[in-house]
Amino acid sequence: MTKTWLIVNEASGSYDAAVIADIVTWFAQSDQPVDCIVRCPDEELPGPEKLRNAGVDTLAIYAGDGTTNSALKAAAGWDGGVLILPGGTMNLLARALHGEQPCQAIIAEAGRDARTRQLNTVEIGDSIAYVGVIAGPTTSWAKVREHARHTELADLVFNAIPAAISESLSGPQVGIAANDQRFPAIFAAPRENMMALCGFTASTIGEVLSHANAWLSGDFREGPRVDLGSATSATLVSDADTIGLLIDGEPAEARPGDTLRLGHAPHNFIETRPPAAP
Repeated sequence: MTKTWLIVNEASGSYDAAVIADIVTWFAQSDQPVDCIVRCPDEELPGPEKLRNAGVDTLAIYAGDGTTNSALKAAAGWDGGVLILPGGTMNLLARALHGEQPCQAIIAEAGRDARTRQLNTVEIGDSIAYVGVIAGPTTSWAKVREHARHTELADLVFNAIPAAISESLSGPQVGIAANDQRFPAIFAAPRENMMALCGFTASTIGEVLSHANAWLSGDFREGPRVDLGSATSATLVSDADTIGLLIDGEPAEARPGDTLRLGHAPHNFIETRPPAAP
């Protein structure tokens, strides 16, 4: 029987104590009872030494991509199995590992067959993205998503959306070295041996509204874009002094000349998606 710890984010807009109780029940039913619930942000995220000393085999994380990123950073160096559960708005990492399965099915399958896999990352400076990095003015749409998440409708209509449209259409564009094209944002996502690169386009109101719909629908990757190929590294260029970033959905900043790099996650991720056909 494995020793399982569960990390939850009680400050998340989607947090529901009844759902957490169900998750604990599903773990018990799959013969992997939860020994400890870490409730962030009030409790400190566990580091590798704490996890090793407690004899933890499985670290389950029920949170959005941003909180998941913080938990993974804290646990780096611990070699147990990490089970990512869809507990946020976009859940892109959970979807990559489990498809569209709900929590109950993921937990049951992990109990039957805890297959693990390594994942690549995108790094910039000291930041690590497990889903991807967005760089450029289009990152202003993250504020729109936050307002929508907390139902701040007046501010959404009169402030956040107009500001995002203005930045998308008139903010300093960003690109990558050795490519003359400039975009409201560059997106870099980790793949098997390379980073996949694309430029988001927002030259018309129609494209901006398409971005808005993609952000509010929960998958920013569905916005209008241009494929920029793949690379193991890409240097950002812009006339701006600083470049807005979203690291797995969480805001950060970079400067022109900073480089996106393909990295390797120091974790063993439990995967329940069926293996790809040979």
